[in-house]
Amino acid sequence: MAERTSRGKLRRSLSLKNKKRQEAKAGSASISSFFSSQPPRSLACPLCGQLVPRFKINDHIDLQCQNFDRGGGTVGGSTGGNDASPQSELDQREEDTQTKTSPYFKKKICDQTPRDINSKTVVRAIGLGSLSSKLSRHDRSKHAEVRDKPDQMSDAESTSSSQKENVQVEDSSGSVVCTSMEPPAASAPLPAERPAQVELPSEPPAKLTRRKKKAASSVRGKKAKYEGQRESEEASSGLGPEESSGGQQEADASPSPPDTLTSEEVKEQRQREDSAERPAAPSLPYYLRNFQTVLHAVLENEDNRTLFNQEDMSAVHGFQRLSVMAQKLYVRLFQRKLKWLQVNKLDYGEISSDLGPVAQELVQLGFLQTENDLEDLGEALDLLPAPELKALAKTFHLGSSGIQKQQLVDGLLRLSRQRSFFSLASSESKVGTVILKRAKQLAGSCVRLSRGPRAVFSRILLLFSLTDTMDEEEMAAGGQNQLFTILLVNSGRLAFPDYTVQRVAKVFRDREDLIRYEASMRALLEVTLATQAGQWEQALELYTAAKGAWCQLRLNHDLSHQEELPVFLRSFTTGWAYTRILSRGVEILQRLRRYEEAVEELQALLKQSVYCPDSRGRWWDRLALNLHQHLKKSDQAICAIREGLSDPLVRTGHKLSLHQRALRMKEAPSCKKYRLQLRELPTVQVQDVKHVTIRGQLFPHEGGTGKSRFLIPESEEGEGSIICSVEEFCLDHYRQLGFDQGIHGEGSTFSTLFGLLMWDIIFMEGIPDVFRNPYQTCPLDFYTDCFYENRKEAIASRVGLLQEATVETLRDMLQDVWESQEGKVCSLVSWERFSSLQQAQSLVACLGGAFLGGVIDRMAKDYRHCRGGLPDLVVWNTSNNTYKLVEVKGPNDRLSQKQQIWLDELQKLGADVEVCHVTATGARGARLEETNIQASN
Repeated sequence: MAERTSRGKLRRSLSLKNKKRQEAKAGSASISSFFSSQPPRSLACPLCGQLVPRFKINDHIDLQCQNFDRGGGTVGGSTGGNDASPQSELDQREEDTQTKTSPYFKKKICDQTPRDINSKTVVRAIGLGSLSSKLSRHDRSKHAEVRDKPDQMSDAESTSSSQKENVQVEDSSGSVVCTSMEPPAASAPLPAERPAQVELPSEPPAKLTRRKKKAASSVRGKKAKYEGQRESEEASSGLGPEESSGGQQEADASPSPPDTLTSEEVKEQRQREDSAERPAAPSLPYYLRNFQTVLHAVLENEDNRTLFNQEDMSAVHGFQRLSVMAQKLYVRLFQRKLKWLQVNKLDYGEISSDLGPVAQELVQLGFLQTENDLEDLGEALDLLPAPELKALAKTFHLGSSGIQKQQLVDGLLRLSRQRSFFSLASSESKVGTVILKRAKQLAGSCVRLSRGPRAVFSRILLLFSLTDTMDEEEMAAGGQNQLFTILLVNSGRLAFPDYTVQRVAKVFRDREDLIRYEASMRALLEVTLATQAGQWEQALELYTAAKGAWCQLRLNHDLSHQEELPVFLRSFTTGWAYTRILSRGVEILQRLRRYEEAVEELQALLKQSVYCPDSRGRWWDRLALNLHQHLKKSDQAICAIREGLSDPLVRTGHKLSLHQRALRMKEAPSCKKYRLQLRELPTVQVQDVKHVTIRGQLFPHEGGTGKSRFLIPESEEGEGSIICSVEEFCLDHYRQLGFDQGIHGEGSTFSTLFGLLMWDIIFMEGIPDVFRNPYQTCPLDFYTDCFYENRKEAIASRVGLLQEATVETLRDMLQDVWESQEGKVCSLVSWERFSSLQQAQSLVACLGGAFLGGVIDRMAKDYRHCRGGLPDLVVWNTSNNTYKLVEVKGPNDRLSQKQQIWLDELQKLGADVEVCHVTATGARGARLEETNIQASN
């Protein structure tokens, strides 16, 4: 009875209904966090590290991030944060200057932050006396008095001075610069030796005047750096009275350099003085600088400029002629979805408190549309907020206060299609015209980006990010991810590998070719979005329309230039995009049980090998499946299997899948008459590996769906339990067997080792067109057969070196790459996979060079089809250099074809490989049991 009571208490403590009560008591995360839905995709702020939703990163940086230096604009919404001290800000900026950025941004923007002080600078506080004593320059005896008796200043003069306390900065060359700081709480006496450093040597009046101007300019730069007052510098191009007087004071305190200067030094000094006299250019916000970077990077290339006609370039030049505030507003609106926006709801305080004149400038130059161009009722209704929409619906006697916004919109749209009973059937008499007019009155002044200029900038962004795949939301938001990447690079938070951008091939022949490619990509995104949402009827309509457009394109245009491109550049062509749509269409037809049409589409796709050759294995497998199971055409299915096994573009995983389908057909009673044909098919042999079963207590979660989770004891005494995944449960098991190190990384463990040991070959120079963008994380040919063909000799040499390398050589190779490239973005390398360099070195020492050489050789030849199927766990013992590669299978899970092939390959390379099956023992189970299972293929 007591046991049942304690068990009931345990169940109640694990109940999801008591989540809030348990969190209040324990102050820890609830168990339900394991089963909650995935949060929306978010990014870490590059400045403060806070996780922010993807498309809210700009708003966060502008309004909330306290670590971001907003050059030239007011800080909006920064309440609640403490301003950093001048010294902490100086330390932070010195740290930022030491951060390495991308080597492709060698041109520095003129409006960057002021120059940082050298790390060897010496800062000393000096007293400069009263303002009146510094402004007087008529009596030379006063200079001598200040020079000879600096310590005899009266306390009344020092306390009545209206000038802030100055800081004397002496760099390694011996020159002294005075900068203005906030006055301290109490003035401290100066050491006796300091007055000698404030000595003012005599010099000619002209030279002294130039010295004053130089010191005053230095004061402004340093003051902006210490006190964060760039706004005042941006607003004023000249010097105010206080700044002039302050500069003059600092000029008095600054000693002149020695008179023995060479002619070159004098010339450099005059150039510095002239540049100091010029007013500093206003600092631009990061999003405008990034947008200008994209325009410059694309249009500086001659091949890219030919893709834009005179009208397109006039839009670009028109944007460059806009005022800075208009440019800021346009970029802000460009990064939002293309829709109508109410002007009174636009809030960009860093641009202007009144955006009306700024928007009017954009309207006059054709970059914005006004409410006069709003003719679509659906767009007008979408513009209205819910209260105003309800008021409009109530005017036409539709709905009630409880109806949702979308229902009100649908009702008003249905009403708009009716004609007025009391007037003629003209466009003015339609009910929709009346609804639109009233909706525009409620919306007030509204704007939307003009489609023409926006399309030009969208194509420029497409060329800039051609190597990146943007989803539908990303393209609608003006490529915010690409602009965010530039922000990370410019702020030093992101660095790409060193490589040389070399463009030789011309992907797009002319402007129309680029426009057609953009249209095909948008069609692909629409079909993908509809299939992901399960809207199969709508997806069928989109697929049918895209198929008709592709047929017309092949009839009316010569596409031979696309076939001449290498396969890794062919993926950026119109034909490739439409082929992917047709491949998606097969899935749509199968969902709608239209298998005859799906088979016809698959056969048409397999007749060509120009586009998407890496998908041929999947096409052959689906064709055999549809013919055998759905259409009951076994003879044609056998022919499809035979052709698929003999296709050189079908790789190991899909070949094994076709072979296993043939084995199932051979055993099926309905295919007895085809057994002779099935025996003649090519075979794929895969050896099985050792299987181990361990048993543990399964965590009973609600619903019984999702990934299985197990309970392991928190301590050796058995007090308390920890909920873990099936992989973590296995890691705990192998830890008890003596393996003190273990990683659950699946393929990322081996891909990271591949990237580290092959870094210089992956990013080697001399191969054209594989690097066409400064923001690539790997060469464009990496997922194709061209990667191995273009680097065959280098890969063979590296594999041979690894196979013969000693443990110390492997450690040194890994250390050299780790220390020189750590932190750089590479799609293969996950820097967080290993806890430290030493852990990675210990794993490499256990694996050995012969094994690593074999794995890298296989991955280099066909990384696209070999990146999946690697074992889940890698466990090793650092004391005796033993290791084990483990594929974990939970309840109701089985090996895939790619996993079977990799396990066989790893076993042939000499690795200790096994499959660990985890089964549940029930509520009482806490024991582990191992059994060997000899499974047949």
